[in-house]
Amino acid sequence: MSREVISRYESKYLVTEGMVEAIREYLRGICSPDRHAGPDGRYRVNNLYFDTPDLRFYHDTRFKQFTRFKPRVRFYGAQPEDWLWLELKHKVKNVTWKVRRRVDVSELPRLFDNPRWHMERRAVVSLHEGFEDAVTRFGASPILQVRYVREPWVSDIDDYGRVTFDRCLACRPIAGPDSMVAGEPFVPFDDPVSAGLDANRSPVVLEIKTDVQVPAWVNGLVRCFGLQRTGFSKYCNGLERACSEMLASGRVSAVAPRPVTRGAEAGTVRSRMGQWAAGLVARL
Repeated sequence: MSREVISRYESKYLVTEGMVEAIREYLRGICSPDRHAGPDGRYRVNNLYFDTPDLRFYHDTRFKQFTRFKPRVRFYGAQPEDWLWLELKHKVKNVTWKVRRRVDVSELPRLFDNPRWHMERRAVVSLHEGFEDAVTRFGASPILQVRYVREPWVSDIDDYGRVTFDRCLACRPIAGPDSMVAGEPFVPFDDPVSAGLDANRSPVVLEIKTDVQVPAWVNGLVRCFGLQRTGFSKYCNGLERACSEMLASGRVSAVAPRPVTRGAEAGTVRSRMGQWAAGLVARL
């Protein structure tokens, strides 16, 4: 499948479970449940986040670098039974570009057996480039798996508009293909019990995604419920919860210049990623 580029305005809010039904009522007549959701109107999302040894992508996100990006592999359900999405999510202030490509699970190992891994490359990633470009250029590898249950709604009156409620956020470190099957247990990071909250106050991540021209109904929704935007990052919060010992005190930017990866170093990165991908496919 050829690359697909999605450009949109994205905003996030933290709401309580007790607010969700009222927000649903506001959305009725504007949005409908996503047709890809199950009978309960939900589906499970899994993201495998890639980062560098010095956690460049984490630091860019946590410190709100004006222009930033992060590579990830996404699949739906408990395990990737048929295909995966390879994604690179760019963000410039509040506007995001997501460059993605769908591949069959069996194709994953071959992605990292590519001559362009040996090519001399620039030290930045442009908006039209994708997952493989970021992974190869920065020597990134899988570091964290985040899963959650999503309740998606789709606008009936706009060319593009989505409202999603994300719950049951959990994560675990990914050290290699074995981690996908028998690795560390998942650690919840929106757990109302450990936070001392009752079920009605359990946190839910509300995301609103529209064209860059924000519709009037979105502004009305924000005003009606007094929503306050937040920079909640599932990757950053998950990493801080499950892998706090990995976090360095220094800040390193993926956007800053860096020597290109080539020659023997590129071969080492390619070999490591190829082994990880082959092992993952063999164990699924």
